[in-house]
Amino acid sequence: SLAEFCRYVPLRLSSEERALLCVLESTLHVSEYTDHVDVASARRGIKARRILDGILEACHISTGLSVASGHEQALMATCGTPAIVSTSSKKKSSFRRPKVGKKSKKKKKQKQQQLLEEEKKQQHDLLHSSPAGRDPKDNALLFQTMFEIGRRNKVLNPSQMRTTYGKLMYLLQDSQNPTVAKSLGFSLHKDLVLVAPYLEQYDMEDLLLDPRLIGATTHLSGKNEHTGQRLPRETLAQQVKVKRELQERLIDEYFSKSQAAAASAEKKVSSLPPMSKDDIRRCIESISDAIAVVESNVAPVQRMLRHLEENFDPHQIKDGFSLQLSGRERGVMGSSSSYYGNSYGRYGLSAFRDMNSSSSGAATLSHSHPTQYTFVWQSLRLWSKVQRNMHKLWVCADEDLLSTSTSYHLYNTGQGLNRVQSCPRVGKVMRSLLNSTQQEAGSAWVGLSVVHLGDRDVPNALVFIDKYTQIPRFLNPIVDFIDGLEELCQDERVDSYVKKEFGSQEFLKLTVLTDYFKHGFDGSGDDGGSCIDGRLTSSWNWTSRVAKKKYYNAFMLSGFQGFDGDFK
Repeated sequence: SLAEFCRYVPLRLSSEERALLCVLESTLHVSEYTDHVDVASARRGIKARRILDGILEACHISTGLSVASGHEQALMATCGTPAIVSTSSKKKSSFRRPKVGKKSKKKKKQKQQQLLEEEKKQQHDLLHSSPAGRDPKDNALLFQTMFEIGRRNKVLNPSQMRTTYGKLMYLLQDSQNPTVAKSLGFSLHKDLVLVAPYLEQYDMEDLLLDPRLIGATTHLSGKNEHTGQRLPRETLAQQVKVKRELQERLIDEYFSKSQAAAASAEKKVSSLPPMSKDDIRRCIESISDAIAVVESNVAPVQRMLRHLEENFDPHQIKDGFSLQLSGRERGVMGSSSSYYGNSYGRYGLSAFRDMNSSSSGAATLSHSHPTQYTFVWQSLRLWSKVQRNMHKLWVCADEDLLSTSTSYHLYNTGQGLNRVQSCPRVGKVMRSLLNSTQQEAGSAWVGLSVVHLGDRDVPNALVFIDKYTQIPRFLNPIVDFIDGLEELCQDERVDSYVKKEFGSQEFLKLTVLTDYFKHGFDGSGDDGGSCIDGRLTSSWNWTSRVAKKKYYNAFMLSGFQGFDGDFK
């Protein structure tokens, strides 16, 4: 239900919180925390010292940048920290000439001493009203809010902070260690601000049960869900208008309810003011953002599943386009050199194996055409369910990483030193999704049903969540090429090239789909590639070999840039 979904939807950042996010990103950009901490050391005390020094360094950098940003008071107000306002202006008083005498001189001296002490006190207050003049312990609320904003922003925008999010989570993970926390003297952890708990604080959870909320937060795509073709601009503009009108009606109605509830509870002690229109709008737009992210990530998986069902029959093989796999078979559409076969570890998606292992670019599975069809279909169905539940998995991964009950161990997993930590919450959700997919399959499950978590293949929840955010990145270019092939061939020169090299558009389309459905699921992942993790690893390995394919030039003509997106 939508109400249950909103329990895992982060609240959209306000403009003040975005200023803190800039400070955090700058801090993480210059910090070398993981480079200094995650190293092999024979002495236990050295690592604890490095952790403490690294955390304090990050805290000092962030306080300095917050002051240098010029929005110091606004940032402190965002964190809820009371800023001491210095009243440097002195009270004016009428001047009177003191009488000459010993008593008047004594009073004058006392008054000067009193003014001097007040001036020193004002300077002290002014200094300590700034975060830079305080002890890190006094800025604990600032750090908690800042780090929570970074974690929340990553869930809201998975494509951001790709080079700094891991550093942030590992720093917070170390700060949760009881020994480090005791030495530090304060905690850096704060629960994520989620929409449903946020509304419950104001007794406004009825908004989540309002049936109109579904229409106010529905995802409006610029493309047809089934064909992938662009919708007319007039149609899209009309849909946007209806959605905005519905949002405004909800905002006005629930703002009135909030005001009425606050007026009736004036006699009671209330710590929170009534919700403003901006707060209600933020909640609705946060839900809308989350649904848009989910739909945009599920769309390429569903489109790929539709191409499988429309272009292939599990009981009948098209001439030259069989999905049958034989063990140790290489890609038929292009060669796979030993260079590509031995370089998958650099993507962080499979552990190092020798040249005779499955990473050599050869298929390790032996499947008939019907079996391979079922194997791919079941994998895509599972990926679709995972993408629909990514917000829940993000929150569970956050809780597993920052858990105080499960610690990590630094092991060499074949991809360098990694933090190996159990992931009970993520594992529970994944097993539930897997069981649901197996029940919907209607046939025997093909391959292993092992979910790798907290081991050599998937050391911790951070690696897990990073792997599954890759699915839309490598599926989108493929389905965009397939769906846009007809429009691409409207250019006579491109159409001439396609006919010369492949004979027809249909042949080119089936060539690409056959190659991906075979060698994107050929077992080049771990455990023979048939486990839950190995299916994804095999597909990512296929993307590293696409440059050797015969159809690569056609990909480039469509505007293909790569599968990995932007790291900025």
